[in-house]
Amino acid sequence: MRVVKSQLSYCLDVLAELAEAGLGIGVTALAEKIHAPKSSCQRLLQQLVDEGWVEQDEATSFYRLTLRMPVLGQLFLTSLGITDAVQAILNDLARRTHELARLTIVEGERLVWIASAQGADPGLMYQPAMETRIVSFATANGKSWLAALDSKTAERIAIREGINSKTPQGVTGPNAHRSLAVLHDDLATIRNRGYAIAVEEAEPGITAIARAIAAPDHESILGTISVAGPSFRFPPERYPSLNSELTKAAGQIAKILPRHTSGTLRKAHRK
Repeated sequence: MRVVKSQLSYCLDVLAELAEAGLGIGVTALAEKIHAPKSSCQRLLQQLVDEGWVEQDEATSFYRLTLRMPVLGQLFLTSLGITDAVQAILNDLARRTHELARLTIVEGERLVWIASAQGADPGLMYQPAMETRIVSFATANGKSWLAALDSKTAERIAIREGINSKTPQGVTGPNAHRSLAVLHDDLATIRNRGYAIAVEEAEPGITAIARAIAAPDHESILGTISVAGPSFRFPPERYPSLNSELTKAAGQIAKILPRHTSGTLRKAHRK
């Protein structure tokens, strides 16, 4: 039986792709990403423009989200009462490690950046864009999350994100895993060690260490927390102390993050 996607499904796909596109994307490329006819995609974009959720750049003709969507998301986080509390914990982690601290939450079968804090001195800062896609198999955050999943689910997500492809769904570094076999061994190590390390896997010259944030009942993973910076500041002998700081922060944040963020992951754990 052929399943036909609804207009609402296409609309949500458009919003998700525009969020990841950042500065914008053309209608042809967008139509290809959501697997929809270009004419249908064009009509949907025009309706979103009319409603104030999307705008078109006059110079490039690319479409991008207006500030209405991020403002709505920020209002939601604020209404949950977690924004200030989470930021305070990240600020403390950044101050104690003197590195960039970042936080993700689980959204379906992906991770999304929600907050960061900078602890490095001026001139030595690593400050990547927060709107970039998190490639699960090529980032410390992503691998710490995949290690918390059952093997079949982790492999399916990695394949969907292009681990076996020459063109993964996002930017990766020179040391990113290129096969499921290598990823499988790394995830086993992460499960035993308790934290993930990515040395030049997400981008050249950068090392990151991350831990998954388990819900208080330990039945699900709410998100991940990491510290990252230039690789020369991350010698192996520093890993244990950084992990200790991450463990402390993860425990604090687990008491704050909303439980509904982990619904899909909870189901995966029970399979």
